[in-house]
Amino acid sequence: MKKLIITAILMLSAIYGAFADMPAIDKNIVSKRMVMVGFHATDYKDEELKELKQQIENGLVAGVVFYGYNIESRRQVKRLIAELNSHNRSFVPLMMAVDEEGGRVQRLTVDKGFVEEPTAQYIARHMTPDQAEKVYELTARDLADVGFNVNFAPVIDLNINPASPIIGGIERSYSSNVDTVVAYAKAFINAHRKYGVITCLKHFPGHGSSKKDSHQGFTDVTDTWNDIELEPFQRLISDGYADMIMTAHVFNGGIDPDYPATLSKKTISLLQDMGYKGIIISDDLQMGAIADNYSFEDTVKLAVGAGNNILLFSNYFFYEKRYPEKVRQVLGIQVN
Repeated sequence: MKKLIITAILMLSAIYGAFADMPAIDKNIVSKRMVMVGFHATDYKDEELKELKQQIENGLVAGVVFYGYNIESRRQVKRLIAELNSHNRSFVPLMMAVDEEGGRVQRLTVDKGFVEEPTAQYIARHMTPDQAEKVYELTARDLADVGFNVNFAPVIDLNINPASPIIGGIERSYSSNVDTVVAYAKAFINAHRKYGVITCLKHFPGHGSSKKDSHQGFTDVTDTWNDIELEPFQRLISDGYADMIMTAHVFNGGIDPDYPATLSKKTISLLQDMGYKGIIISDDLQMGAIADNYSFEDTVKLAVGAGNNILLFSNYFFYEKRYPEKVRQVLGIQVN
């Protein structure tokens, strides 16, 4: 827990402090470390990683996100993370992040030497929160052992639409009941805090009522979203369980008639109204809901102006090695 607090403080002071109460984009106060990227290598000696290592040395990335194709075994990924960390010249730790929710969304699998977890829905139906915490401790221990310090989970979307192709349909939600979601999210977070792993509440302001998958394209929840979807976020923020929050790419005309949540200052300002002062990270900006509808330049300007502290580019859908430099160019910041 002590390690988690120290890491979080360092990240917050270095990243969030540059954005706090920012009324508009100001190139003089925008942090250099505002981009998180993915990559496609597995071997730390891979030539493909040369540019990423240089970006890390130059302090241009907040962290790195890993996918299943980056992970072959415990030994391999532990060595890879250590090698990337060795290029960090800052006192601020790099975020080494992964999506390890359980069920369909987990990158550390049995065939690679890790434990696997059931879906959130299964756990909420078949385990008590105390039992769930024990299961999640195994996950958190695996993450910490190989060097991950951020898990992009838990999902706290309410299961309002059980047929949602990206949430309820693949059992990523604990429940449609706020109390249940909060209880199991706390179990998840407590387990990770025991091993110094930062968690991330997602997807603000709620993706559980969607009828479409924002990975694939524009996702409008105007007629299905309910303000009860804010309650898990408010409860967990108030109770001190929000280490980091990820925005959703859903469009909700009732909150903002112009922009989807990730690009919407009106939406993200709701977190400030809840008393949240931590890191806000965008969902992957390569996803169809954003990439198919906004230019790269508009995406960056809108996302930063809306209040996102970290812009996530997975390099999962297509590969662009120079996102950190390109983001700074868009914002008019000199690239060293």
